Amino acid sequence: MPSVSQSVRVKVLFFGRLKEIAGLTQDSIDLPAEADIESLFAHYANRYPQLRQYRSSLVASCNQEFTPWTTVLHADDEVAFLPPVSGG
Repeated sequence: MPSVSQSVRVKVLFFGRLKEIAGLTQDSIDLPAEADIESLFAHYANRYPQLRQYRSSLVASCNQEFTPWTTVLHADDEVAFLPPVSGG
């Protein structure tokens, strides 16, 4: 019997300069099962190469909690990419 490829749909939120680059405030995407936040970001960085320059300073959250980039995603997760915030 052939193996069936599993996928998960996640919601992605972009903030600050990232939403300007992507032209999106949010998106939904189907990912392979076991995909992590890093691979999710890589997908968008391939689509919008200018995002790559922000990777080292971004923070990721999953379901409104800051989380490591190695976090494996599950169906209906909400991932946000947050650029650094400056202010006084």
